[in-house]
Amino acid sequence: MNVFIRLFEQIIEWLHMVSNDYGVAIVIITIAVRLLLIPLNIKQRKSAGKQKEISEKVDAIRKEYKNDKEKQEKELAKIYSENGTGMGGCLTSLIQMPIMICLYNAIRHITAIECGTILLPWVSSLLVRDQYFILPIATLVVQALPQIYPYLSMFSVLKLQKQPGGAVVALLVMNGIFTFMLPTGVGLYYFVSGLFQSAEQFIYNMICVR
Repeated sequence: MNVFIRLFEQIIEWLHMVSNDYGVAIVIITIAVRLLLIPLNIKQRKSAGKQKEISEKVDAIRKEYKNDKEKQEKELAKIYSENGTGMGGCLTSLIQMPIMICLYNAIRHITAIECGTILLPWVSSLLVRDQYFILPIATLVVQALPQIYPYLSMFSVLKLQKQPGGAVVALLVMNGIFTFMLPTGVGLYYFVSGLFQSAEQFIYNMICVR
């Protein structure tokens, strides 16, 4: 993984030479990596949708043949043989994770340098925290957006899974504590990554509806 971390660091340094701003470099490389990961994200979402359909069929079979175990097992085996094990979504997640970890570590190493950015003029350095909490709050907002999509009437036809309110609040609180403690450089990465992911999910939902 160190090889990929150094590669990302070199790319960030090159982007810094071009833009003369580490904040801009972080935004560009974050968006670039997220764009490259779109095919994997689409595959993962399709796999999750397929897995949901399989689960619904399995539940229906278990309910229909609850008094006939032999028939139930036969029908379940047929469902699994036709649709596979559903490991595709897990594999795409495993591929994405190391990439994002390497990018995170590269940005963390780069932002150890004392410097500011024109993107966040109220912050003196990417090394310090946002004392006005503007960036952390904005990050929490974009992270919360995907949790709101299932409640939007325009996406009702998709029957998106609604997370329990308590779980959403707990997740946002944990993310909030973590985000508020980050140096601004890493916080900028989290904001851009979260914003891109929220926009990507929104567009994907719109395409599915149409």
